[in-house]
Amino acid sequence: MVVVLASEAMQPGIAHDDLLLLVLQLALLLGLARLLGMVAARMGMPEVVGELTAGVIVGPSIFGNIAPGAREWLFPATSQAQLLAVPAFLGVLLLLILTGLETDLGLIKAKGRTAGLVSAGGIVVPFASGLALGYAIPAVLVPADTPRTTFALFLGTALSISAIPVIAKVLIELRVIRRDIGQLTLAAGMIDDTVGWILLSIVAGLASSGELAAGAVVGSIARVVGFLVVSYTLGGWLVSRTLRAVSRRAPGPGPLISAVVVLALLFAAVSQALQIEAVLGAFVLGILAGRERRVDHRVVHSLESLTLTVFAPLFFASAGLLVDLGALLEPTTLWVAALVLTVAIAGKFLGAFAGASVAGLGRWEALALGAGMNARGALEIIIATIGLSLGVLTEGMFAIIVLVAIVTSLMAPPILVRALKKVPMSPEEAARLQREAASRTSLLDNVHRVLLPSRGGTNSQLAAQLLSRIAVGRSFDVTVLAGGPDPQEIHGRITRHLSLHGGNVELAAVDGDDPASAILDRARRGGHDLIVLGATETRTDAPDSALFSATVDRVLMDSPVPLLLVSSRFDDDAEVLDPRAPERILLVSTGEDINNRAGEIAFAVASDPESVVDVVHVVEPPQSTWAEIDLTEVGRARELADELATKQASVGLAAGVTVRTDVRISDEPLARVVADAARAIRATLVVIRSDVQPVTRRAFLGHELDQLLREAPCPVLVITRA
Repeated sequence: MVVVLASEAMQPGIAHDDLLLLVLQLALLLGLARLLGMVAARMGMPEVVGELTAGVIVGPSIFGNIAPGAREWLFPATSQAQLLAVPAFLGVLLLLILTGLETDLGLIKAKGRTAGLVSAGGIVVPFASGLALGYAIPAVLVPADTPRTTFALFLGTALSISAIPVIAKVLIELRVIRRDIGQLTLAAGMIDDTVGWILLSIVAGLASSGELAAGAVVGSIARVVGFLVVSYTLGGWLVSRTLRAVSRRAPGPGPLISAVVVLALLFAAVSQALQIEAVLGAFVLGILAGRERRVDHRVVHSLESLTLTVFAPLFFASAGLLVDLGALLEPTTLWVAALVLTVAIAGKFLGAFAGASVAGLGRWEALALGAGMNARGALEIIIATIGLSLGVLTEGMFAIIVLVAIVTSLMAPPILVRALKKVPMSPEEAARLQREAASRTSLLDNVHRVLLPSRGGTNSQLAAQLLSRIAVGRSFDVTVLAGGPDPQEIHGRITRHLSLHGGNVELAAVDGDDPASAILDRARRGGHDLIVLGATETRTDAPDSALFSATVDRVLMDSPVPLLLVSSRFDDDAEVLDPRAPERILLVSTGEDINNRAGEIAFAVASDPESVVDVVHVVEPPQSTWAEIDLTEVGRARELADELATKQASVGLAAGVTVRTDVRISDEPLARVVADAARAIRATLVVIRSDVQPVTRRAFLGHELDQLLREAPCPVLVITRA
């Protein structure tokens, strides 16, 4: 027998010492970046300031001077250094995906003129000033075999670029990326970068060929435009189909995150192959993925946590590593560095400020835009590296441009923080942000897969019909889980009433002799976000009598997701609601939350323009004695009830629903008051929220709701939590 040791049989692609250094580098950079990031946050500055500083400290400027031998061993100037570039690249890639996910194309389109003016100022002024400066810089800092025009064009391009990753991380940390000013900064920055990469490809072609060819210019522009057009048409269709397929077959945020990252890598590969730049492809993919409802706040939050705590700090710390302040100590280099830095800062600030002013923005908005677009970041360092490899820059000019990248990135966050605090929020913007905040906690806005178990009864058919109304304007994938001897016949009954405006219907049958376990297992494994169940009350006076049936009671008690229960006293052969008739819905207001889930469901069911929702709030009159009612306390209770009912109604009115309020003061049981109100308005549906309480191994929704299910003159829709 021959035993082959793994170390002998395998030929790893990374040498042992190189791998050891990589692990140590990652540990040092990540640990120091996170530590200094937290210090910066405590000082009121964005964490990116500390992360960039971490790279400068362990780079040649500080650590290299204090312990040059140790620094050379830990960060050798060999091919091993390229290994660190991989996690750093993943950092900028993930950051651009996240930026794209947070980008609102609709808002950007609405502010397209403003973004265009800001971007035009932010490109033209620094490019022109950099071009002029390129002709004035001493010859000692210009490569001998590089034409002065080529050098000047390259410097103008370098000074016109903006650092979207730095801007995005600052905006995310400050929680203003969804504000109008945040979206406007991103839009102007992306226009800047797109034009900048086109200019860079032109200048790079000029440096390689020695002449400015019209074909190269046209080709660069055509590649960028072609990539964007194909991405937003065919690419958008491909991304949508892929994410929908992943969501159906592998529910949960994990598989969606993997799919988004894989697609981003593919888009980045295409843009890199077109000689545009990989980060543009990742950003475009983020925008396309962000348009999908399935990529909700859970996916964004998970990706954000990974990016902002691991990969982004590595990226910014790696950028700081490239700074060598020692190269700037030579007198000529020092004063040129000061001049270039001044021109770079003034050019971006003045250009963006001027564009914002022409667009009609206020002083603080213009200042915030100037500060944000002034940050050059690692993209500037990438450009400097390209210039050095092409022979367009000397090592001295390389150090100067890297210095511009670091200084502008460090100064942008504190100015942004101060300016953004002064930017007023318009009523329209406040309303939009409020809607987005409500959407994150909304039940229906976070539902993608619905499970509808059924044995084909009338209540199940009614549940399917109500689900169809709730689904108006939304995209749900529905699984009809049929129980009984003839699943196909049950599917036919249910799908006759199930009309989805988006999404797919999947048909499945209950396996085994335990339908409750089958329903609960399907809900968990299938990644369903909501169960919709039709049931008829079967409770008797026996202590252990089931509220509905043993199956329904167990699903109520053990459901892993929110549940909508539709119950009525229809006979099995009765007709369900006429889908063409307007609804008269009675919503029982509890006052717990103006955005409670019962209200959300009621207003969603009332999708017909002629439907009306009556918000009923029942107040039990307070008493000072057993026999005497305190009228003062009654008045206070009524005022509070009126306020709560009005707030509840405002949610429906904002959604375009006709809403009426009715506050009733009564010492009668709640169920009787609600039933009487439902008869008075001829309600077609009562909507109420309740928590399930397990009592003697059966489901219990409370005595009042038990009574309401028996006395209501119309179907009752109950919303329960998981």
